[in-house]
Amino acid sequence: MTLDELITRLNLLPPQPDDGWPRHARPAAVLIPVLQGQSGLELVLTRRSRHLRQHPGQISFPGGRVDDTDASLWHTALRESEEEIGLPPERCRLLARLRAQYTISGFALTPFVGLVEGQPEFVPNPDEVDEVFRVPLDYLLDVRHHHVLSQPRRGRLHRVVFIHWQGLWVWGITASVIHQLAHQVAR
Repeated sequence: MTLDELITRLNLLPPQPDDGWPRHARPAAVLIPVLQGQSGLELVLTRRSRHLRQHPGQISFPGGRVDDTDASLWHTALRESEEEIGLPPERCRLLARLRAQYTISGFALTPFVGLVEGQPEFVPNPDEVDEVFRVPLDYLLDVRHHHVLSQPRRGRLHRVVFIHWQGLWVWGITASVIHQLAHQVAR
């Protein structure tokens, strides 16, 4: 998929409502960083530090919970991306806001697709990120690579998405967001 195709498909998305979440859900935002690689568009993902209390070592997007100083959810995604991987906010252009998803840890997580301009050098914050890597966007958007399992949890059926790429397993909310994006920009 070319950048023009991605932008066109994202522009065709209807506005996404953020209703239906429990009142106690804590707002959070992640950035889905897209950049032009040598062989096409790529997504930037991180491996969370293994010493973190929540979700250690998991593959994720840069992002986190809203701070009182954040002007918007988009600002949260940019601030967290700068803190976690050293991405300067001015190098990222908003392409789309996706529908928020409620996480099992109690967050209403809003994903933003952002175009990263140029080829920035990502610098992982060792307190939060062990590794930053790029994955071909076409690979991640191909739902043939998505494995969806349903598990009972707290009396409800909970869907878990897994995506395998070069020895890594992307799963949980990160894979769920990728799965949502793949279906929304399907060819």
